[in-house]
Amino acid sequence: MKRTYLAVFAFVVVVLFTANLKAEDQQEQLQAAIAGLKTEIRSDVTVENPGTITGTVKCRRVRHSGDAVVYIEKVGDNKYDAPVEHGVVDQMNLIFIPHVLAVQKGATVDFPNSDEVRHNVFSPPDCCNQFNLGTYDAGASKPVNFDKSCEVPLLCNVHAEMSAFVVVLDNPYFGVTAKDGSFTINNVPPGTYKLKTWHEKLRSEEHEVKVEGGKTVEADFELKKRK
Repeated sequence: MKRTYLAVFAFVVVVLFTANLKAEDQQEQLQAAIAGLKTEIRSDVTVENPGTITGTVKCRRVRHSGDAVVYIEKVGDNKYDAPVEHGVVDQMNLIFIPHVLAVQKGATVDFPNSDEVRHNVFSPPDCCNQFNLGTYDAGASKPVNFDKSCEVPLLCNVHAEMSAFVVVLDNPYFGVTAKDGSFTINNVPPGTYKLKTWHEKLRSEEHEVKVEGGKTVEADFELKKRK
């Protein structure tokens, strides 16, 4: 009887150890995917003597200050060529990666399925860019073009817990904050602009900034819950 208990105990230990190794491996793969995917997709624009906007967004009453978008509302006539580079929103461990992807209007975003199960990516019917990719297998990928400036929620018909956003902007001057709230917008033409924020849960704020050629201007925000 004692040997039976020991055998069962050993089996449980092996199972738990294997599960722990698998969980650690999945977490490593997830972190590598997060680090490897871009959160900003824009076209390349030639600017003479550009300036830079940098700063920090403090997000109150949420887990961290990442995934906020800071953008210039209008630069010139806001007419820019669509990006050639595709954005990517991957699906791994039942999570969309990245959680927030900011793209310039006209960009195409690929939705690969790197998971071990099937997914069905869609946006809600009341969204400005409504789509439904249908259910597709692991290893497959489907593209969507985002030709209207707005926020596009991403959901999965198979897994209700999955969510993310594609934020579509009118020009290439935007940045997505890191977890510490930091952001940088490079290659900005000299001028005075309205700088605004977007966050999935927090109220938008705006500042007026003056950008000078060859210089960096700082703009900090503090975002609070929507009323």
